[in-house]
Amino acid sequence: MSGHAQPPRVLIAGGGVAALEALLALRALAGELPHLTLLAPDPEFVVRASGVLEPFARGHARRISLQTIAQGHSAVLAKDALAAVDTARRVVRTGGGQELPYDALLVALGAVPQSPFPGALTFSGPQDRDVMTAVLAEAQAGAITSIAFVVPAGATWPLPLYELALLTRAHLRDHGCDGVALSVVTTEDRPLDVFGSGAADDLEARLASQDIGLHTLSRARGHAGSKLSLEGGGHVTADRAIALPRLTGPALEGLPHDELGFIPTDDHGRVPGAADVYAAGDCTAFPLKQGGIAAQQADAAAQTIAAALGADTVPRPFTPVLRGLLLTGDQPSYFRAYPGAEREPTSVAIETPRRRRTSAPQDVAAHRPLWWPPSKVAGPYLGAWLVGSGDPGGEVPQIADRDVATPSDEAAAVEEREAALDLALTMADGEARYGDWRAALRALDAAEALAGALPPEYAQLRDVWEAELSGVSTPRFRGS
Repeated sequence: MSGHAQPPRVLIAGGGVAALEALLALRALAGELPHLTLLAPDPEFVVRASGVLEPFARGHARRISLQTIAQGHSAVLAKDALAAVDTARRVVRTGGGQELPYDALLVALGAVPQSPFPGALTFSGPQDRDVMTAVLAEAQAGAITSIAFVVPAGATWPLPLYELALLTRAHLRDHGCDGVALSVVTTEDRPLDVFGSGAADDLEARLASQDIGLHTLSRARGHAGSKLSLEGGGHVTADRAIALPRLTGPALEGLPHDELGFIPTDDHGRVPGAADVYAAGDCTAFPLKQGGIAAQQADAAAQTIAAALGADTVPRPFTPVLRGLLLTGDQPSYFRAYPGAEREPTSVAIETPRRRRTSAPQDVAAHRPLWWPPSKVAGPYLGAWLVGSGDPGGEVPQIADRDVATPSDEAAAVEEREAALDLALTMADGEARYGDWRAALRALDAAEALAGALPPEYAQLRDVWEAELSGVSTPRFRGS
């Protein structure tokens, strides 16, 4: 990147995890040097990873104004969608017909959800809340007696599917509907085997304990009536089939892409054949589509951009660490894996950790946080910011991994976590009683970090307290 008389212009296209992680990382690494523009069509960042809670009234997907985030990090928000890139002229064209120049461009558009098979009820996130709510209502009314949860073939992220199945069982039992048969149908060899055998063991045990059937190495062809048809001629009985979407890339005009529309990158996020153009997140050809991975890709690209601008930083290549927090309706599970690292049989943290014969990192599963702060969005900058003070631009620590616990440590940690959760919720109640809504919300953030999700009544209180903070009167809690 050549020198500039004016501050170099870095344009970040997208409003999701990868885009915001890059924004925070660039400001941290390059200071006030670059002029940062965030190009996004929507006004809010939606923490989609928590969207599975909404149909069950156990919480909601947090929504944060992009304008607030941009202003807090000295960036300009351009409300429009990226339509094409002209690498020769170093400009992008937007859906609204604008042309925006750049000295460095980071594309973080995300993937495009598609229906995975005929007859599927697709759950892509908070926007599909009503789909899941309608199925739950049918089950509670006795109109349906079986539901299949389907991980489709192709690019997707399977963890939310298992959350939906487990949360559905908890919800139906709470409403006296034990007779509804639930099953999971997945193309995986074992459930969540991308995290290793420890995670698969943990999840198989959870599914079995909740009487949820499991069909692995199974590819759904279509759903009609009460039959989910599988490749090879088999079928699973299901009145409704709820599936994750099949993902494709944006196939962006002006940039290379594969047959599915995903953008190729090197291990520093650079797009081949496009000078000073980078890509990160689900829009890239990297096969794992997950928020934490997207954030790590964004960090690699941000480091490379910052170094090219003259910042005192040494770019590190993208080396994926997969972190997953599984919401279950009960005690959450935490998984950590190192895709591509040399592996031996993995361990579960509630058992005695096994020694490895090599220095390769170990995949683990646990019922206590394996990183801190334990954000559902495990991005080094964004994840820590989300569970931090919430003050835009505030300095927060980066996410750091924690050691695996021994069995005695695990039992003690559960007791400590429950005590800390009770304390955080008590503090939230106390702050709300005196009308300090900001402090009350911070206490709820701490509680959510400890438990993975807030108790349903406190998820509802968060909405009330956020309204109070914004100046909307809610007499129910005034002075109580």
